[in-house]
Amino acid sequence: MQKTNITTSYREDLHERIPMAAIRLFQQKGVKAVRMDDIANHLQISKRTLYEIYDNKEDLLLEGIKRTEEIYSREMEEFACKNNDVMRIILHFYEVKLQQLEYINPLFFTEMTRYHKVDDYLNKISVEKKQNVLQFFMRGIAEGYFLPSLNYDIVVRLGEASMNYVMNSKLYEEYPLQEIFKNFVSVLLRGYCTEKGQRVLDATLF
Repeated sequence: MQKTNITTSYREDLHERIPMAAIRLFQQKGVKAVRMDDIANHLQISKRTLYEIYDNKEDLLLEGIKRTEEIYSREMEEFACKNNDVMRIILHFYEVKLQQLEYINPLFFTEMTRYHKVDDYLNKISVEKKQNVLQFFMRGIAEGYFLPSLNYDIVVRLGEASMNYVMNSKLYEEYPLQEIFKNFVSVLLRGYCTEKGQRVLDATLF
């Protein structure tokens, strides 16, 4: 019985460790460059053990993305609960994204959407995120930080189109993703902020 408990505990630990270790490798090197062998070697487990838990790279990639998204969402929610101010929240989002882009290979973003399960999941949460973003804009208007005269559905779509252009045109081959993100967010933020919101930006970002 004790041996069974140890084995079960070991497998449960692997279920937690494998997706997080794999997603870090995918983010650093790109999805295509990382083989299941690489992940097994990185974790110092056998390839057989890895395949007993995850059937293929797509399932492992999807699980890693899901867990990363859950961690990020939980962290942002906790920050929002402690900081009841739209500008503090959006600037924290800006800082977190900059930190992420420091170590993520642009190939990760372009290659992960080639996997159907992953692409379906990303499209699903994109719809949910859009509703949250629109609610966030309404809150920013109420707090006096964002202009009430703009159509924020259009603002969100323009933002999505801009980032798609960055990926499709491979602009990241000319400039680091961090630099692209800084310029994109700075221009977009200033565009929909009121004078009150711009004063916050001037004191923090510029």
